Amino acid sequence: MVIGITGAKGFIGRHVMRAAVAAGHEVVAFSRGAGIFLPDARQVREWRTGSVPDLGGCEAVIHLAGEPVLGRWTPEKRAAIRDSRVVGTRRLVAGMEACRPRPGVLVCASAIGIYGDRGDEELSESAAAGTGFLAEVTGAWEAEAAAARGLGVRVVSGRIGVVLGPDGGAWPLLRRVFGLGVGGRLGSGRQWMSWVHVRDVAGLLVAAATDSRYEGPVNVVSPGPVTNAEFTRSVARALRRPAIFPVPAVALRAVLRDQAGMFLDSQRVVPRAAESLGYGFAFPELEGALRDLVGG
Repeated sequence: MVIGITGAKGFIGRHVMRAAVAAGHEVVAFSRGAGIFLPDARQVREWRTGSVPDLGGCEAVIHLAGEPVLGRWTPEKRAAIRDSRVVGTRRLVAGMEACRPRPGVLVCASAIGIYGDRGDEELSESAAAGTGFLAEVTGAWEAEAAAARGLGVRVVSGRIGVVLGPDGGAWPLLRRVFGLGVGGRLGSGRQWMSWVHVRDVAGLLVAAATDSRYEGPVNVVSPGPVTNAEFTRSVARALRRPAIFPVPAVALRAVLRDQAGMFLDSQRVVPRAAESLGYGFAFPELEGALRDLVGG
């Protein structure tokens, strides 16, 4: 297939391109930068949030573009987070409508933030949406993607968890902090973390684009969620460092304010859809993922 990938220059985008090419597909990359070279793309097209992209020749689209959620949530930052996802996806669907022939599938990145703070509740794709800024943004994001169904396009919303990769996601910061011996649990440590290795993110998103059985929400997380306390102990063990400096919830809230929920909310998300369709996780358990990252 010819797969269009937005946000192709980003951390996840690079891995998705690599996985698509390794599976025998061709990639048309979309990026905000004009004239850039991406080694895994046969072509790079410029596209910005406010414009309608040229999707000509793309048989599938994997949509990853969006403003990073990290950073101080000023009103301007909140607007950028929302608009880059909601308006950007609306423009992408407009590009699909204008295209002949149209791409047959849209795999739109989403996030487990849609579930909000849910304690010990096990969250499959059928779980109701939660509350809060990220839940509201993600719900609106998925609604814009769903509009493509009216064009006869198969739509998948890949709800991505905490991504671990050697060259991006949460791992570089974790390695730095724990490597200095100042790591520890966040808050009570009882909150659930639904993590995923970037290789499985790429594998699942490409599978969703190329396998017509994937439809609707798909939790892009490993089958082995862990509590924050378990997660930090495992990271410390993998790096052979202590994990003795817990960060109290009150301190996180004082420093991060609204963003503290990103680290304190409990989301025990499970990949029921992927498992039912037979996706074979490269890293189903945290210890194996960490061994790969430390070795890398």
